[in-house]
Amino acid sequence: MILNKNKSILSYITAIMVSILMINCTQEDNIGDSTLNPTSPELDITVSVSNVVLIENNQSFEFVASISEPQLVDIKLYAFQIAGDASSDDYELSSTIVIPAGSTSAVGTITILNDELREDTETLTIQIGDNKTANTANQMSAEMQFEIINYTEGDLIVDLDWAMAETTTNNSGEPINPVDFADMRLLLSNAPNNVDPVQVADGSSFETMIIPQTLADGTYYLVSDFSAADTEIIRSLNLNMELNQVGLINHEMRNYNNAITNEFICEANYYVMASVEKSGDTYTIVDVRHNNILSQTIAWGGTDVKDYYAPDGWDSHVVTSIDCVGNPTIAGLNFEWMQEVWGETIEEEGVVYYTVDSAGNVTIEEQYIFTTLYGGSLYDYTVSGTGILNQETGELDLQYNLFQDGWSVDGYWFGAGGLDNPYFEANLVNN
Repeated sequence: MILNKNKSILSYITAIMVSILMINCTQEDNIGDSTLNPTSPELDITVSVSNVVLIENNQSFEFVASISEPQLVDIKLYAFQIAGDASSDDYELSSTIVIPAGSTSAVGTITILNDELREDTETLTIQIGDNKTANTANQMSAEMQFEIINYTEGDLIVDLDWAMAETTTNNSGEPINPVDFADMRLLLSNAPNNVDPVQVADGSSFETMIIPQTLADGTYYLVSDFSAADTEIIRSLNLNMELNQVGLINHEMRNYNNAITNEFICEANYYVMASVEKSGDTYTIVDVRHNNILSQTIAWGGTDVKDYYAPDGWDSHVVTSIDCVGNPTIAGLNFEWMQEVWGETIEEEGVVYYTVDSAGNVTIEEQYIFTTLYGGSLYDYTVSGTGILNQETGELDLQYNLFQDGWSVDGYWFGAGGLDNPYFEANLVNN
């Protein structure tokens, strides 16, 4: 027999245990509303590519769904085809993406499948996320667009991708996507340049080009240049080229490290990767590895200004190159003498242009060369001159005049007995 007092105690204990069980069940179910009041997080979807042209090659692309903070319930969203004539046999897709309770992200993939069917070019647009996404503050969506090329025997397929030669991060410390950093073009040209190309591949991501068997036999060149690029961060880019031909060339890779920089985004800044000798359905690919601007950037050593203090001339370091439209430039002229003898510090250097004719005659029309600092004041200088460039011996001899506000510096130095001739003279050798 249970006394009334004990019955009351037993009923009290039982009620407490039932309450504990109810709370535990509610938390462990992990669905619906929670007694811990989960927040409604922000959803973000990022895709590895937004618009890409590619060959069927079982290549996979990722997309990531992220939320701002972990939840007690699963976050579920969906991926599906919304446009294009590709069928479900052409790709595999993570159609359901679940961010598990307690996590903040989940990764999905789409793989473009390789098959043996001869098909026309197909298109495909995948949407990730829609209004069925639950338990988030926003119903964000993102799209991935594909142009799927099916090539035939006799065609040569060229894929181009690129990467920064050194790891580069944004202000958040995240590595910068090379596609966001630079938009490169892939060109097939009749000559080793980017002028009037035969074919151009210029999409919004890595590039793919089909060289068809029907193209006339001959020698062509595979060239890359910039469509656009970051203008604040200067980096060298590695170019990577993959070649494929049905039954003959299988994923042949060509890598061109430190091939090109984004210092100049212009016509003259291009890189010739390889030549292609086409004969019927036979392609002979030979590396060229030619950077147009760097190939014309030459460091010169020698002497400059033979004067009273240095009868054999002051050591000189000069660089000749080209600008964005291919005009020859020269830098470093008179630097040593100006600072060592004249005693003025060069604060800013201009771009000095020159011309050279077929006989090697060099002309420097009068133009700004640099600004110096002396006694707390800035002084602008101009230069003009002539000379001879001997390509065979790698020698460059210049006679030039230096002016400060129309006043001849070399003329004054000649009159003071510092020079044997009324001009400065540089005798340079290609290093």
